[in-house]
Amino acid sequence: MEELVIMHEKTAVTTSLKVAEIFGKEHKNVIQTIEDKIQSAENSADYKNMFAEGTYKDGRNREQKMYYMNRDGFSFIAFGFTGKKADNFKLQYIDAFNHMEATLKKIPAKKLDPVIQAELSITRTKTAKANALYRIAKETTSESAKQQLLAQAAEILTGEMTIPVMKQKEYTATDIGNKLAISPNKVGRICNKLGLKAEQPGQNEYGRWSNSKSQHSDKEVPQWLYFEKGYQAIKKEHLAAPA
Repeated sequence: MEELVIMHEKTAVTTSLKVAEIFGKEHKNVIQTIEDKIQSAENSADYKNMFAEGTYKDGRNREQKMYYMNRDGFSFIAFGFTGKKADNFKLQYIDAFNHMEATLKKIPAKKLDPVIQAELSITRTKTAKANALYRIAKETTSESAKQQLLAQAAEILTGEMTIPVMKQKEYTATDIGNKLAISPNKVGRICNKLGLKAEQPGQNEYGRWSNSKSQHSDKEVPQWLYFEKGYQAIKKEHLAAPA
């Protein structure tokens, strides 16, 4: 557990490098997600408290950027990752954070900064509520129920509800093209015209970003999947266009 979560400036944190490694993501994509959060106009100050920039040495001994993130920062990033394997990793991370924060409790209070003490108190209160949901999610055999429980836990930790994407019907550009007798490229052009896509790697009412295998290699590439509302928007725009 200690390898997942470490102590940094008297706080239990993980790193963007470790998150990328554990969840099988490109580190640059994790970095981009974090920076999109930090640079967002709304709640930017809160996001800055969740992430701290750091550096590491790559294989060529070059200094590269990475980020430290506390429990809330981790929750914002990791709750976008779906699937049974990802859920298991999230649960392992929560256990690791619990272990490290339990270690922090053993440090005499006089050695901790008052601000850190207050932050730990708030974190423990939220964690107690979220952990109950995590434990239930870990035991349930219903995938839909598990996603709902994890979403509720995320809301407690981060203040935002993560919508379980598995509950919505999804379409690829090819699927919609087949339905409307147009090419996937035209579907993409209409989508761009209407501005339906969310910022990577997020989602909105029209669809979500997903990673899929490239046709020409084993490398994963981002793919926009359409929800029903996205499909209907494409359909409406296509049918309204001049013949």
